[in-house]
Amino acid sequence: MAEPAYIVTSDSETTGEEKSPAFSDIAIGIDIGTSQCSVAMWSGSRVELLKNTGNQKIMKSFVTFKGNTPSGGVSSQLSYVDEMLSGATIFNMKRLIGRVDTDPVVQACKNLPFLVQTLDIGVRPFIAALVNNMWRSTTPEEVLAIFLVELRAMIEAQLKRRIRNVVLTVPVSFSRFQLTRIERACAMAGLHVLRLMPEPTAVALLYAQQQQQSSHDNMGSGMEKIALIFNMGAGYCDVAVTATAGGVSQIKALAGSTIGGEDLLQNMMRHLLPESENLFRSHGVTEIKRMGLLRVATQDAIHQLSSQNSVRVDVDLGDDDAIGG
Repeated sequence: MAEPAYIVTSDSETTGEEKSPAFSDIAIGIDIGTSQCSVAMWSGSRVELLKNTGNQKIMKSFVTFKGNTPSGGVSSQLSYVDEMLSGATIFNMKRLIGRVDTDPVVQACKNLPFLVQTLDIGVRPFIAALVNNMWRSTTPEEVLAIFLVELRAMIEAQLKRRIRNVVLTVPVSFSRFQLTRIERACAMAGLHVLRLMPEPTAVALLYAQQQQQSSHDNMGSGMEKIALIFNMGAGYCDVAVTATAGGVSQIKALAGSTIGGEDLLQNMMRHLLPESENLFRSHGVTEIKRMGLLRVATQDAIHQLSSQNSVRVDVDLGDDDAIGG
């Protein structure tokens, strides 16, 4: 059955008088994925994806802490690979937000090339970036807020107007607490959440719009179409069953899990280097670089396997540790 609990509106505004002006302004749709992000707005009769300064519609979801001003993946000028190897870059914030240190998802993040420390007592994990050989502590909410600030600046520069209202997509499996953490990050970035929408629901709305545009030529407006929407990202996997007729889409069922491309990546990393957990137990500069090198090489191999039957992985991790095969 449908999950209305995953469609919530923000309560960050305290009075009706404060809310009314906000809803009359333009709203932006933001899809913050575990690894990538995109921004859209309604333009005329269609959805338009906004581009960054590098003319890219898809941007990397990460924040690098260097100096006094952190920077995110919204800009195309940053080298994602180089930043990852430095230990100063925090990513996968969507997987970490609103979770405690006993959560299996958090435990799986210990092999990321930045610091994720746990006490295993059900409290928020300690997350830090390596800046000038010192750990700079942060939280998933702060990282997401920094990213949203940069994203908001990009949008406002393009539209030449102030942006405050947003609709964000979220995984179906997000808990109430995780949803409040998302809203908290938006508030820190000066954004007002109109709605948090399950990711497959957003896909269903787009599908309904496309069906409405083609209905007169192909199928007639009264015919109902049942569709299974499968949405697998880097951090989550969601499915939905929808019934669409006359441009209106009804969600019949929603389900989701925390299994995503990140799990496939880490499984392959363990396959290539079975002793990786012991090698990367100490989060020093050398270990972080080795984690990053293995991650980048594995990610490249996965991408190649999308179009090839087999691929050879060769990576030198230093200290006489090399992978080839």
